[in-house]
Amino acid sequence: MNYNQLDKKTIILSLKKDDYINQSIQELFINEKMNSGWISGIGAIYNIEIAYYDLILKKYIKKSFPKEHELTSLTGNITFIDNKYFVHTHITMSDTNYNSLGGHLFDAQISATGEFKIDLIDKRIDRKYSNRIGLNLWCLDNENN
Repeated sequence: MNYNQLDKKTIILSLKKDDYINQSIQELFINEKMNSGWISGIGAIYNIEIAYYDLILKKYIKKSFPKEHELTSLTGNITFIDNKYFVHTHITMSDTNYNSLGGHLFDAQISATGEFKIDLIDKRIDRKYSNRIGLNLWCLDNENN
């Protein structure tokens, strides 16, 4: 992992072959003691685990892709659950036949390179479990609970 903080609000992150995406982003935030952030990126990946969330079952339906794919787009954020950093990312990826797939990213490893931009948020965003949805959702100051 190699990164550079360009200014108070922007980090660029380069991941190397075999680095895990979400794990690396979480480690960066732990090491630098940052608040929350918004993530975007591209690259090439393998050992991919994605999912979609079934609202009726209130669970993720997972699928693994061991082979290499182009990471055509990653977007997400890093917040907190129970005082621990939580990386929440979604991806779109394409295979050798130019077919695209996407979903919630549990994690993936870099096969060639990963290039990411993180927009830092100068406020800690916490998540709280919603019984109605079955997920940990953002807790914002102006919510009417």
